Amino acid sequence: MMLVTGAFGFIGSHLIESLLTSGSKVLAVGHPTLGENSLEELLVGHREGRIVLVMMDLRSPEQVIQLIAHYSPEKVFHLAALSSHRLSVLQPHTFLENNITTLLNVLEAARRCEPSPKVVFTSSSSVYGDQKPPLSEDLPPRPKGPYALSKWIGEELVKGYVADYGLDATIVRYFNVVGERCKSNIVFKVFADRISSGQPVEVNGRTVDGVFRPATRDFIYVGDAVAMTVLVSYRGRRGEIYNVGRGEPVSVEALAYEMMKVIGRRVEVVRRELAPHESLESYSDNSKVMRELGWSPNIALQTMVRRYVEWYLPRRGTTRST
Repeated sequence: MMLVTGAFGFIGSHLIESLLTSGSKVLAVGHPTLGENSLEELLVGHREGRIVLVMMDLRSPEQVIQLIAHYSPEKVFHLAALSSHRLSVLQPHTFLENNITTLLNVLEAARRCEPSPKVVFTSSSSVYGDQKPPLSEDLPPRPKGPYALSKWIGEELVKGYVADYGLDATIVRYFNVVGERCKSNIVFKVFADRISSGQPVEVNGRTVDGVFRPATRDFIYVGDAVAMTVLVSYRGRRGEIYNVGRGEPVSVEALAYEMMKVIGRRVEVVRRELAPHESLESYSDNSKVMRELGWSPNIALQTMVRRYVEWYLPRRGTTRST
């Protein structure tokens, strides 16, 4: 059995679908007070008995130990986290306490239970901060903001449990994961909502020497990110960190125009300055995962946008217009 925390979130729900498709049984753990979630979509079409749903607060160490001891999962994919950069700046205690405590409880439970499951911790490219890309795993972390800090501390916890207790654990650093069912704060959803309703889209960037430069990001399709995560759970080396990105910088302004093209509607583009903790440029060096695990992403940006729009429009109730 595979255990997935953050099971009903964007990436977690896609991960569970992939695991179920491969024949695994899945223990899907979500918070009792779900916000945006993919629970209904996750349960469609899956045979009874293949997936076990558990609603619990991972901040309770006793409950986490009881859960892992009872089900004895082979692997634990820890995706549960509060994950907004901007909200974390306003609520640092909430983000740090939640993200660090939940991971610590999972690691401690995995250590104390026999046999110990392999743990895959999903970190974030935000730990790199504003360093110059391409961003490789051997760069020293430079997190900015409480969310990024919580992920870096999480990585150090994982390394500590590997070194001190011999726990089998691996870290993946997600870049900008996009695709169907993405949350409302992800740029694909933000742009699609505004374009389909005829509202202006805001493109973040920074004015450098009097010239506005749109931000660039490394967008990776959720299916590719999930495939990489599963691969790491089998072949990733203990205590190692692996970037999960396409390794290509994409201008968010170019993304806006590509989405307008696919939706079939032009809207005004409004340029906005990035927040101080946000990087102007960010994209991965994914050579390590390609070299060590033989993995490379399959889905190009245009296909990501097309797939997302085709999924989004029927649910939005919007038809294409010219």
